[in-house]
Amino acid sequence: MMPHQIYAKQSVPGKGLGLIATVDIPRGTRILSESALILGPKLPGENLRTCLWKQWSTLSRQQREDYTSFGHMGPCTNDTERLCAIYNTNCLPLEGTCILEPGNTDRSQKRHKRGGLFPDACRINHACDRNAGTHWIESSQKIAVTALKDISKDEEITINYLGLNKPRRARRASLQTHFGFDCSCGLCSLSSRESKNSDRRLSEVLKLSLFIFGRITESRRTRPLREVREFDQLIRLHNEQETGIADVGRIYVGIAERVLKYSDLARGKVFAERAISDFKIVYGSDCIEIQKWGYLLENPTEYELFGHSKAWKATVDEIPTALSPEKFEDWLWKRQRVSSVERIVDFRSRATFPPISHLPFSSNSDYYEINESSCSRARNHWCFFGEITHKTKFGKSSLAVKDVDGEDIKLAFETEEKGGELPPNKIELGYTVAIINARPHKFPIGDKNYGGKIGVLHGDELCLKKRMVKECVMDVRTNQPRWPSAKNVQCSGIAVGLAK
Repeated sequence: MMPHQIYAKQSVPGKGLGLIATVDIPRGTRILSESALILGPKLPGENLRTCLWKQWSTLSRQQREDYTSFGHMGPCTNDTERLCAIYNTNCLPLEGTCILEPGNTDRSQKRHKRGGLFPDACRINHACDRNAGTHWIESSQKIAVTALKDISKDEEITINYLGLNKPRRARRASLQTHFGFDCSCGLCSLSSRESKNSDRRLSEVLKLSLFIFGRITESRRTRPLREVREFDQLIRLHNEQETGIADVGRIYVGIAERVLKYSDLARGKVFAERAISDFKIVYGSDCIEIQKWGYLLENPTEYELFGHSKAWKATVDEIPTALSPEKFEDWLWKRQRVSSVERIVDFRSRATFPPISHLPFSSNSDYYEINESSCSRARNHWCFFGEITHKTKFGKSSLAVKDVDGEDIKLAFETEEKGGELPPNKIELGYTVAIINARPHKFPIGDKNYGGKIGVLHGDELCLKKRMVKECVMDVRTNQPRWPSAKNVQCSGIAVGLAK
């Protein structure tokens, strides 16, 4: 079936023209591949005008009509401004390609992402939860659009204009500023609570990615197993959020390199297979990504750091074949199942259960690892316990709690309901508050009841638990995140209940 037979340009309510699937389109299908009407650097000003006018003069009458049929943002007073406005509003960035800044002949020439305006691809409307992706094929000088999910007949084909995974508020602001519309996709239409869950996952994907790929070499050498588990967590977050298999493919390349460094050909092969599979779906079998990374699957010992250590030495014959899917993933990621009968940690341990005076700041290297980009991440888990001693001593939206040293401290809530999310029958004198990975907060001098003192500030209602749960303690003991909120946020999680 020819590409033009699987979609049609149609009017979409509230969006103008868009592309609609005319048949069911399976995930991985190349929807279209086409040349640009005009290519140029995504730069404002004279350089862009020169670039566009030079190509405009070579276009046929039909191509010019196709170009001017696109709308644009902002007023235009002449044809030149209109030509540039149409390009700036509608062009697609060409991932991985750059162009030297025109007119700059010195050694410090700046390189900028190229963009292009395409007759059909640029008609594809935006959705934060896109079902398709674009990819520039340098060898053929064409853009390809591929289905990232199964697309049903009569469903609109969508891509993401923003490029980066941003929380809803930032997405809406960016789309309104640069494109002049509000998005109503499934991701943006989630309820407030669901949207905050989504935003947290997106934020954690970004934080974890920056941390893993910015980690110092020394830390990679001394804590390889921790890094494998962080990659595991990153893949899970991507899968939960459905942020795109293109990103996941690159992550699999990263983890394949890590395990090959430790001579693990078995896991290296599995991770490399997954990376190549994802690249084929997104970019096609002729893509530059497979040309660059295919050797990790075909000739993994050619990886420059292969065999740096023999600690995880394994051959491809050692890939298990009789495990259930769940057990296979446990093997692949070196997961350790926690026994419910393990010995509980000593509650007198001030390192694990610190008082307010011992809560670590992110600069504390005993509790936090800091990478070369100055991103910090908790090395282990800890838990702050406080006994509720007063409900209004430090003002509204806060509790007075007594730590293990008997000091009354302020626990303030900056959630939507200012702590009202917790049921009243749990906020009783003598009940215990447990906060995983609590961070100290210095309240401003102007705070009437607690100015200049160290307490705890909690700002995420989704991390509030209505009762004590055993996983709270197990997290601290094993340092393996089980509570979804124990993932490097301001205060990882709060539970309130009657200590037994």
